[in-house]
Amino acid sequence: MSDIYKVINANYEKLSEAEQEVIDFILNFTDIGNLKLKDIKDELYVSNATVIRACKKLNYATFNELKKAFIVSREEKLDICPAEFDFYHLLEGINKDTLTTLKLADEQKIDQICDCLTNARRIFCVGMGSSSQVASEFNHKLNLIDLWTDNYSEQFLLERIPQICKAQDVVIVFSLSGEEDKINEIIVKAKSKGTTIIAVTNMVSNKLKLISTYSLLTYNSPSNRKQLRSRLMLYVASTLIYEKLIVKIASLG
Repeated sequence: MSDIYKVINANYEKLSEAEQEVIDFILNFTDIGNLKLKDIKDELYVSNATVIRACKKLNYATFNELKKAFIVSREEKLDICPAEFDFYHLLEGINKDTLTTLKLADEQKIDQICDCLTNARRIFCVGMGSSSQVASEFNHKLNLIDLWTDNYSEQFLLERIPQICKAQDVVIVFSLSGEEDKINEIIVKAKSKGTTIIAVTNMVSNKLKLISTYSLLTYNSPSNRKQLRSRLMLYVASTLIYEKLIVKIASLG
């Protein structure tokens, strides 16, 4: 499997805003084999030069080289009968998403996140919609290791966070899109009080990632079923944090 996603994560901040839009567009383009420069130009109103600069900043000399890296990473060889295809495809997709999410994991950043959580006066676990289940489960795990934490998934509870949070507190937000306006507005208010913000979100550029103190990134394969996108990789990322927490707490004991 290609390291294209790890390369993007490591170099994403070097890209200009227009170049980030180009990479985001490619990340979400399903039929990468048929993607042409003209498609990107027509959709984003950018020049060929902008696309090529984005490629070169990711260490690919040409657009075709970048496209080939994506194609290699997404290649799936199916050697089983058509009746089994759907389930096989599902397993392959989960395997690819998990491996890519694990490759994106930065041990130093996870350590910093764990230090923030163990030293926090209070932890607010935040998630809305399907992501609320991830936040609830993570909150339960933190309670098991005696950290002062609460689950905030209802709108009226979320609105209270900026009113009661302190500089010694931590808000950890689980959001696949990172574009929930209601949550992001609340997070900005909380951050203005000095509260540490931790985001567990998709690697594609989003507002939550930009306004957070720390972010742990996940990868989800492009899907046409946007309303039914799996939160499985959010669970994977939350498990990485929790397992590291257990190790750190055990070492202190």
